[in-house]
Amino acid sequence: MAVLHNKHLRRRVMLRPVHTFGRHPASSRTVLQEADVSKLHAVVRWNGALWEICDQSRNGTYVSGDKLQPGQWRVLQMGDVIRFAASQQAQWTVMDLDAPCVCLFAVDEPSQIYVLGPDENLLPSANHPEVNLYRNEDQWLLDRMERIDALSDGDCVRISGRMWEFVQGETLDATQEVSPPDGLLDAQLLQFDFRLSQNEEHASLDVRVGQQVISLGERIHHYTLATLARQRLRDARQGVDSPSQGWIALDNLARMLGVDPPYINIQMFRARQQISRALPPVRQPASLFERRRGEIRFGDHPFRIMKGVTEEGRFPYALQ
Repeated sequence: MAVLHNKHLRRRVMLRPVHTFGRHPASSRTVLQEADVSKLHAVVRWNGALWEICDQSRNGTYVSGDKLQPGQWRVLQMGDVIRFAASQQAQWTVMDLDAPCVCLFAVDEPSQIYVLGPDENLLPSANHPEVNLYRNEDQWLLDRMERIDALSDGDCVRISGRMWEFVQGETLDATQEVSPPDGLLDAQLLQFDFRLSQNEEHASLDVRVGQQVISLGERIHHYTLATLARQRLRDARQGVDSPSQGWIALDNLARMLGVDPPYINIQMFRARQQISRALPPVRQPASLFERRRGEIRFGDHPFRIMKGVTEEGRFPYALQ
């Protein structure tokens, strides 16, 4: 990742693969306030091997004292001082020239960075996660446990009381949007089929989407989901009203599964990540599971639980 530092403004900027500087917010990734700066003043880009800069202005762009010719690309070097027009306030020093990457950097201290991999990023730590960030096809997603949000470049994320800016340091191909047949499909049409071995050492999950069956294989988190589903089924059979069905205290669930409570969060993040990647956008479940203070339950979705070769139960529960 490349970083420019403005000593006068006490400001750091992390460069995107194509990064624009200027006075107009609509055309500039980094907005400069000086009156002699053009609406679109200069462009910095990653050419696949090096960072380079090109002047687009009326009043000039200078690199270490050299004025750039309009339309001329110049390779940046560590320690270069970039000045946009004449103002000393619009003077930036090249602090880093690493390749662009996807990351979070602390708003109050940009030197603190989380570099993000595409598969799973449990933060602030893998042992005690509050959020999970991952890429699903051409979209980065933020799983806050309560919900999943799409991330765009420049969005801010609060983790452990601290604000972090999301940097989309890669070029993703635009996803072609295809309208589903018969309009937008209802996520409630999903059905979850849990299959447990007789000794319950193996748990697999199939998700039914209409006539299609998507097999998600065996995962530890499928047994965690099945345990939550069982509680909802048990409450339904006992006549508990729907808003109160299925709630389990996190500490109790951890004891039932023989794990530490933070591990439940990890399992839930991984379950939702796997399911969101397996399903098309129009079929994403609104809430795979629900949380309230200290408690969790399986969401309001149809499901079946099969143990061995027999059906243990299904939800919604129908009295026989």
